[in-house]
Amino acid sequence: MPMSRSLLTLLLLMPLSFVSAQIDTFPVDTFVIEPVVMDTLVIEPVVVDSVPIVPQLSPVKKFMKKRLNQLKDSYSVDSIHSIGDVDSILAVKYQKKGTYDTLYLARPTNRFTLKARMNLSGSGISTGGNWQGQDVKTKLSSDLRFTTSLSFGYRGFSLGISFNPFKWVGKNTNTELGFNMYNNQWGFDFSYQRAKSHNGWVNVNGKRNDINSSTVTSNVFLATGYYAFNHRRFSYPAVFTQSYIQRRSAGSWMLSASLLAGNLEATKDTELGNPAVKLRLGYIGLGGGYAYNWVITPQWMVHGSFLPNLVIGSFNSMTIDGHKEKIRFAFPQFLMTERAAVMYCFRYNMFTGLSFVAHHTLLANAGDLRLNYYRWRLELSYGLLF
Repeated sequence: MPMSRSLLTLLLLMPLSFVSAQIDTFPVDTFVIEPVVMDTLVIEPVVVDSVPIVPQLSPVKKFMKKRLNQLKDSYSVDSIHSIGDVDSILAVKYQKKGTYDTLYLARPTNRFTLKARMNLSGSGISTGGNWQGQDVKTKLSSDLRFTTSLSFGYRGFSLGISFNPFKWVGKNTNTELGFNMYNNQWGFDFSYQRAKSHNGWVNVNGKRNDINSSTVTSNVFLATGYYAFNHRRFSYPAVFTQSYIQRRSAGSWMLSASLLAGNLEATKDTELGNPAVKLRLGYIGLGGGYAYNWVITPQWMVHGSFLPNLVIGSFNSMTIDGHKEKIRFAFPQFLMTERAAVMYCFRYNMFTGLSFVAHHTLLANAGDLRLNYYRWRLELSYGLLF
């Protein structure tokens, strides 16, 4: 039995040994590891589009750019590159009819306006009443000022130059600067006058003395403005700038404002016994009035307007021989503006006109010293539309 077990065990182990021997002696193919040739990887720089740096625009350039875009949108243009493009936009804007009634107003169809003017102007100041227990009356007027001017207009914009022939020869030393803008809805006037030559007299307690023109100097700044309620039918420019045509008679109630500021100095005259006097003026007024354009025929038109302003504030003083005293405010006081004009239109786009503008004050202080300042301008014009 032990023998048989040994034999059985041997028989069982022989196949395993054979298999093991076969595995050990089995020929195996040779594994050859060859290098794999790969495509060369080339890393190229990637070119990225550069981002432009937008320069910072100044406030003025930003405003101009914004305004240009508004013009493009309003007048349906793609670009503005030439004077012709600008002219086209201004032509559409100039002839825009939504802001006025075409039965009463119209725009000239011409592009340019050439106008020649002759102006005559003057100013003066007068006082009367009681001042520090004395009866005082004075009257001064500046020398008349004559100027001629030539202006050129383009679709409502105008630029002119004026000169005084008498000043060139030394016969007039007064200086006057002015700027005005008239619109259907609103407008304003600015003017400054420096007068070195005055003629007049002063009367104190019944004693009258003449005033030498070289002893008095005045500097006066005057500003006025208006707002027209019926601006769709009434036009100030139709009278004073000819940028509109008044086709039918129309008028308008107006709001207005005025500012008067300046000084008047008189040097001491020992021969006549006149003291050194310095008068400072400052007034602010608000008010209103009425203006009317009367179209008589298609060729003739007459204009008239009156705008009184009630003084709401004053800053005045008078200095006599170094003694300064404030002039107290008294109610009521007025600053008034009057305008009048007549126009005639010829055939072939020619016109002529005569206009008058006056600024007048009626002032009084608490001591019943009344002061009146006035300035006026008379203008004769002749123009051509083309």
